[in-house]
Amino acid sequence: MDKKETYVIQLKDLPLGVQEYNFQLEDSFFERIEAPEVQKGSVAVNVSLKKSSQSCEFTFKTDGYVYVPCDRCLEDMKQEIESEDQLVVKFGDSFEEVDDKLVVIPEYPGEIDLSWYMYEFIALAIPIQHVHPEGECSEEMMSRLNNYLIVERSEDDSEDDQDESPKEIDPRWEGLRKLMDKEETK
Repeated sequence: MDKKETYVIQLKDLPLGVQEYNFQLEDSFFERIEAPEVQKGSVAVNVSLKKSSQSCEFTFKTDGYVYVPCDRCLEDMKQEIESEDQLVVKFGDSFEEVDDKLVVIPEYPGEIDLSWYMYEFIALAIPIQHVHPEGECSEEMMSRLNNYLIVERSEDDSEDDQDESPKEIDPRWEGLRKLMDKEETK
């Protein structure tokens, strides 16, 4: 059996009532999805399915971690995630995603592959900004970034500090400096 088939639920054959499914998603799952946001991690997903005569209501509870690039140093960092999401599935003539929470699937074969929905819920649980805690970023990358920072001198700097010759600025940044100076004079 193809590993992807383990995430396929045959809805048509299920009895009315509540069904529970538990999945442990590891690196191989994220590699098969082939999506850029998450490529490694370990996430437990509990899926509760309540089937009625009109629809199937899914509740996805995710808990675990994924690896994402740090926004500051670009090194992989471990990002804890936890979420609870709902999805309603109804039967119809053809497949249609009505909105984020409602999907219509064909009555025949009457099955749904949960793999992409689980991935989307995991990706949506990742905070917009993800950075290492202070002091845990790559020292090499932080050193490179600091070479491009221009530190403004405050008025209360001592004269000894002002005697130091300024660092030479990368000429590629000179155009930006001219634009910034132009904006300040307005």
